[in-house]
Amino acid sequence: MNDLTLIVCYYRNMQMLQRQVEEWNKYPPGIKVICVDDGSPEPARPIIEDSLFCRRMSHVQLYRIGIDRPWNREGARNLGAHVATTDWIIQVDIDHVMSGQTAELLLRPNFFTPNPNKWYRFPRWRVGAADETRLKDAIPKDADYGQIHPHVDSYLVRRDVYWKVGGYNEDFAGAIGGGNEFLHRLELAQPVDILPPPIRLEVYTRAVIKDASDWSLSRDKTEYTKRRKIIEAKGNPKPKNPLRFEWKREL
Repeated sequence: MNDLTLIVCYYRNMQMLQRQVEEWNKYPPGIKVICVDDGSPEPARPIIEDSLFCRRMSHVQLYRIGIDRPWNREGARNLGAHVATTDWIIQVDIDHVMSGQTAELLLRPNFFTPNPNKWYRFPRWRVGAADETRLKDAIPKDADYGQIHPHVDSYLVRRDVYWKVGGYNEDFAGAIGGGNEFLHRLELAQPVDILPPPIRLEVYTRAVIKDASDWSLSRDKTEYTKRRKIIEAKGNPKPKNPLRFEWKREL
């Protein structure tokens, strides 16, 4: 694999974005980064531009969605996949950090060569004691660092396969959730595997970075459950009409 694109969506996670940028500055040539600002009231651009290294890095791109629609994660991820140009893409939540070492290993041909007929999840380590989003982890709640289960929705996949199954269904935009329906279609299209160690992602908790995960929006899944039942009753079809919003490139 000669190159790949990391896609990170941002919404009001200012400190967490700063932590991401620290690692982007360490990435080797061949790793491209696409950050999608999901209409955040605190824009991503000044945060990224504050890094001297990032101002010099041509492989970091920033796009901004023109409306602040709560829980538009499906649309933001679709936008990142739409503008990416590499064969392989990585989708991660902003609290999941891919280190410079992992980036280098993914490109090292004598260490890892992806199978085009598979997609991949990452081994994952938690950084920080558990917050309310990490109470089910199979390590002590007060552990500062330890391996936990792979995240179902942070993965490496071929871009053409991503769009073959339709990307994320933007009918879920505006309600927390919606990733499972995409993953079900992806699992039907290709088998999934786990990337070899020491390749990993590190997930940060609010005990370490206070805005590591989404904190400003309701996590009530009532609306998601209602929409999911409607979509599942139709057989979870391939979504239509992605990118239902205005967007522009900022960097």
